[in-house]
Amino acid sequence: MTANPTAFIRRRIGDISAYHVEPYPADVILDANESPYPPPPALAGRLRRIMGEVALNRYPDMNAVALRRAIAKMEGVDEAEILLGNGSDEIISFLIQSTLDPGGWILTPSPTFSMYKHTAYCLNVETAEIPLLDDWSLDVAKTLDEIKNKKPGVIFLASPNNPTANCVSPSALSAIIEAAPGIVVVDEAYVDFADSSVGPLFHERPNVVVLKTLSKAGFAALRLGYMMADKRLVSGVNKTRLPYNINSLTQALATEVVNSWGELLPLFGEIKKERERMFTALSAIPFMEPYPSQANFILAQVKQDAQRVFGALLKSGVRVRWFKESARLGNFFRVTVGSPVENDKLINALNGMS
Repeated sequence: MTANPTAFIRRRIGDISAYHVEPYPADVILDANESPYPPPPALAGRLRRIMGEVALNRYPDMNAVALRRAIAKMEGVDEAEILLGNGSDEIISFLIQSTLDPGGWILTPSPTFSMYKHTAYCLNVETAEIPLLDDWSLDVAKTLDEIKNKKPGVIFLASPNNPTANCVSPSALSAIIEAAPGIVVVDEAYVDFADSSVGPLFHERPNVVVLKTLSKAGFAALRLGYMMADKRLVSGVNKTRLPYNINSLTQALATEVVNSWGELLPLFGEIKKERERMFTALSAIPFMEPYPSQANFILAQVKQDAQRVFGALLKSGVRVRWFKESARLGNFFRVTVGSPVENDKLINALNGMS
């Protein structure tokens, strides 16, 4: 019998698409929320030396002791309160696998980072989505109602949120944590560009998990994310982690990056300064309406034909993120804060369309 290989795929998986971003060719890439800056020269030199010293014939340290110790020192927490992942994406999967049975529920605002819902769906877990208000803040009343109705095992709150770039208010976060029957994940992927962090909130609220990543800080290629939580929760979630999930190169390089974090702070400052300049420039363009940002990107509404504007930007060699498939964000662009030269190319291209 000749089998059709697609018949081997679960129907639930066959009904969805893989995570995908159109790779439109462009010289200026402002659609992935990456840092426009390479590491400072002194740090870059040390990283090159470290790469040459990694024993590629040996397995990585299964527990990434040196890296976890460095993160613990930087964050002011215990090593036992840290779990590492191959990007935050992997930790999202760990959290859902370890806390929810098939048929359980997660809860998220909408719009937010799509991998929460995507990962849950692949693990036979359902997602309750609460639309954000017009100013992109949480609808706390509806969120609390849905918590009561669905009893979600995991609530994901990105702060700053992707793609809206705003933070969850302390009062909203407190109310949700208090009502949650399970864990509340505060995803701080973009916190290096925000005015504040929740810090080790899990010391006071043991049902809180804090997610962080090196990706937005200029090291997307390392694919290193980490969660911080009560050590008892970390111990349980760790049971779903695959052996050697953090490779030796990432461990060695990320340890040096974390130990050298102070050298990166000026770059974060430059990005925040450029973000404010971009916001002012976008606000001056008649058909663009940017929203205030606490991240390294700006969400802006396009008050013309978004497809035409997007196409014109590509012809100018500039790529931004257009949510063309979204009912609510179909006329919005998410624009990464690039270098001054890159940002000027974007603004000049947009001004040329006015």
